[in-house]
Amino acid sequence: MSGTPARRKEGAIAEKVETAFTVLLPIFSVFFIWQATQVTEPPRNIVVGPRTFPLLVGWMMLAVSVVLAWQRIRTRAAEASAAASDPQLGLVPPDEDETSISDWPAVWSVLGSLLALFLLLEPLGFVTALALFLFGLSTLFGPRRWLLNLVISVAFSTFFYYLFTRVLEIPLPNGVLRSFF
Repeated sequence: MSGTPARRKEGAIAEKVETAFTVLLPIFSVFFIWQATQVTEPPRNIVVGPRTFPLLVGWMMLAVSVVLAWQRIRTRAAEASAAASDPQLGLVPPDEDETSISDWPAVWSVLGSLLALFLLLEPLGFVTALALFLFGLSTLFGPRRWLLNLVISVAFSTFFYYLFTRVLEIPLPNGVLRSFF
């Protein structure tokens, strides 16, 4: 069944998506770095400011995207030379492809949770929204330890709230817990 036209078309589409991602990721990384440089710094002299973390993420993303592009180019060149010498050599049947997503409900759950976090961050506040996000996903992927998931998600979100607001002095939304923070 691996040689059916539907499988070949599916493989061709996956190939195009992978190529598009490989091309667009460095472009997005450069755009992200440029946007990070547009963040205004406070007038005081500080080592770590609001621009530091986005720049760090942007440069790391650019480095990873360049490595991915290099790997993609090398893989395509190796496949082309192997196909020229032996048409059957180096081809992986679509059934054995390890890069395809096999658990779509989990993918949609994560994407829906990210969207919910984005939408609920202002009204509920950072601590509540992040704790719900972490608790929901950790319980989805590890349902047996829901009490531990709850304790860790609340502790994690509270720790990072204090880290950002008190140590780094970056304001985050308080939401429904305004009277506690």
